[in-house]
Amino acid sequence: MGGLFGPDSRSPDALKIRVPSEAGEIFVVFDCGGVEGGARRWRPAATMIVCVAVVGQQNNPLYLQSFTEADDALKFHHIVHCSLDVVEERVNNPKKSGPTLNETFLGLLYPAENYKVYGYLTNTKVKFILVTTDLDVRDADARNFFRRFHAAYVDAVSNPFHVPGKKITSKTFAERVTNIVKSFGSTMAG
Repeated sequence: MGGLFGPDSRSPDALKIRVPSEAGEIFVVFDCGGVEGGARRWRPAATMIVCVAVVGQQNNPLYLQSFTEADDALKFHHIVHCSLDVVEERVNNPKKSGPTLNETFLGLLYPAENYKVYGYLTNTKVKFILVTTDLDVRDADARNFFRRFHAAYVDAVSNPFHVPGKKITSKTFAERVTNIVKSFGSTMAG
């Protein structure tokens, strides 16, 4: 059963609620949307990105980072792996699914349980996967996220010590991804 954690430490007008899931617990932060009729209106604070992944040309995982407090990497590996079939279908049948061959943003790939999965395909056939908890992510926000994520990826693989096709282990890349994820949540809250 979910539990109320009370005011969030980041803001006195925020409320943190624990929600159990199959893989552990997810914490949902609500923020006060104002006072109406003497009562506070609460709304979800922001879109929560729960996972980002980079998948290589041969569908090998190059990078996967989870942003939940639970140890659910295996669950997100499964979600990312399942999304590869949808990416292949969209790339091989562009007329049926919408985006043109020159379009790198694949949009919403599929909803999964409590998540929505978005995709992006680079010119070199590397795939970026984004998993969120929000039901209403705007395409413009997802595109902006992938544009920034792609720039961070290009910087990471441009490192002369990075071996192409191998897992990305750069701490700088991980920090940039975390910052991009944090800024995505804050831009959506407004």
